[in-house]
Amino acid sequence: MEIQDFGENTSSSYFKEWYGKIIWKGKETLVRLTIYKECDNVELEKEKMFKILEELYFNQDEWNKKVKDTMVKYFYDVLNDDFFDDGAFPEYPTCYDMLFKVLKDDFTKEEAEKAYKNNIFPIDKFKKYIFVESIEITSEGNFYFEVVDDYIVVGDNWIWLKGNIDKGFLAASFNALFEFVVDLELNDKFSTIFREKTKIHSMWLSKLKEPREGLAKFYYSNYNLAITGNYKAGKKEGIWEFYDEDGKLTKKVSYVNDVAEEEVVY
Repeated sequence: MEIQDFGENTSSSYFKEWYGKIIWKGKETLVRLTIYKECDNVELEKEKMFKILEELYFNQDEWNKKVKDTMVKYFYDVLNDDFFDDGAFPEYPTCYDMLFKVLKDDFTKEEAEKAYKNNIFPIDKFKKYIFVESIEITSEGNFYFEVVDDYIVVGDNWIWLKGNIDKGFLAASFNALFEFVVDLELNDKFSTIFREKTKIHSMWLSKLKEPREGLAKFYYSNYNLAITGNYKAGKKEGIWEFYDEDGKLTKKVSYVNDVAEEEVVY
């Protein structure tokens, strides 16, 4: 396995990180090895992460299939609906433009007309467009696949799939930048919860730095406040407030080191 341009990120005092590029399914793909905790033997932890990366790399056909299958199982229904909602992303072409103009080389006229009439994006083409943008390995033994598709179905959303070698993909994060869905166990209720989470439209941070620090505010597309709370070293800390789309307070959750300790529902 060859890692191109491999080097250490020395800009953060909170964690140790190395990054480089590998060829994943014929495409240059960013990889990161990250230690988020203090450890006595950095080189040992680094070696463990390398072994995980090698396992993924040398079995990338298998893991790439798991990425696509997981995306279909948990995201296809929601993203399919978004694709045919012409008002979802006004700055991008409508679904008609996408099918009959942007994707004209991939769809026959008959296929495009059928998809447009039935509001169903073919699953085989959905899988075709999905690719892995980056892979992060952490010292906890987990890995994170960033999944995108060149703004076709996934749109301007960043979807992260979290997993490990033994159990496969365990959780997902929609728009990791905004934390719409974070470490949510993949189960039969995932799509329902995902639909609710994706109503959040934007985020404001009091301090623009990584990991996140200070007050954060998340907003719905109607500009009403959705969530507000504080980060400390990239983790939720203290009281976080959650509101519905009409601005009504629905619950308060007390976090300690990113773990929900107490919840009050209104």
